[in-house]
Amino acid sequence: MNPSEFYIKELQSVLSEQALLIRTFSMDNSSSLQATASVTLLEGDIITITLTNRGYHSHQAKGIIFESIENLLQSVSPLYARKRHSVLLDALDKWTSRQSPDEEGEDKRDIRQTAVAHECHQ
Repeated sequence: MNPSEFYIKELQSVLSEQALLIRTFSMDNSSSLQATASVTLLEGDIITITLTNRGYHSHQAKGIIFESIENLLQSVSPLYARKRHSVLLDALDKWTSRQSPDEEGEDKRDIRQTAVAHECHQ
């Protein structure tokens, strides 16, 4: 990959991975030092996200720089945080339902409680 394309490809990739948790996004400006995208949140608000060598940031996030797109989106979108939590619990339920019947019960409850506790602390 051409080094000047790194930021745009990376931002496009991470936003594509969030497709179920945002409405839409479009890539705006890019250079060898940064990439910018407009993101429509589930609430309908449009925010601008920039990726640089320092991380992800958005003016809507009050100047905080985030290491992950998930943390940035959680900070600006309550609906993102709720839907992400729901998607993670659904995936966990599907995973635990594949266990054999004698492995379920207490273990399944413990795993789910741990996941819920972890998400609440994010």
